[in-house]
Amino acid sequence: MAVAFVALFVAGAGGATAATGLLDGGDIKNNSITAKDVKNGSLLRKDFKRGQIPAGKRGSQGPQGIAGPAGRAGRDGFGTLAYRAASGAITDTGVDTGGFLTADCPSGTYPTGGDAAVVDENDDLRPAMVLAQFFDTGVDGRPSSWTAIIDDNNTTGPVEVFVDVICANASPAPAPVAVAKSKALREGYDSLR
Repeated sequence: MAVAFVALFVAGAGGATAATGLLDGGDIKNNSITAKDVKNGSLLRKDFKRGQIPAGKRGSQGPQGIAGPAGRAGRDGFGTLAYRAASGAITDTGVDTGGFLTADCPSGTYPTGGDAAVVDENDDLRPAMVLAQFFDTGVDGRPSSWTAIIDDNNTTGPVEVFVDVICANASPAPAPVAVAKSKALREGYDSLR
């Protein structure tokens, strides 16, 4: 009876192994499975190392996608730069020889900056004679030129005044502060005379 019991136990164990299944990596000797042992078409791309399966041919182009929304309109850059200058001589008459000198920008351009200088008959600079310099504005309130206020000439000789401005096609917004400043400078100078 003991022999029958052992035989029954061995038979049952064998059935359990067959029922669970399957072989795993520990049951197979390394490098022993060949291509003929693998069912054709059963392996997937993920079963291979990267680079072992060559890339296929490039497919045809798909249909055109829906156009995206249009971007915002850009602003004009400084595509046009212009340099303008004005000059004038002031002789020493002793009375009210100073005033304003303006370098205007061409139409469609606006000042980005400027400078003013006074030179005497010996080519010496007279920076103290430039009382003020500023963006001047047109009737629309936009900067349109560079203006300098020049003091009376008390140098005992003639002086030459130079004003220059660099203009660009960028259009600034109307600037009430610039209008007020240029107006105040002009009125302030006139009230001193």
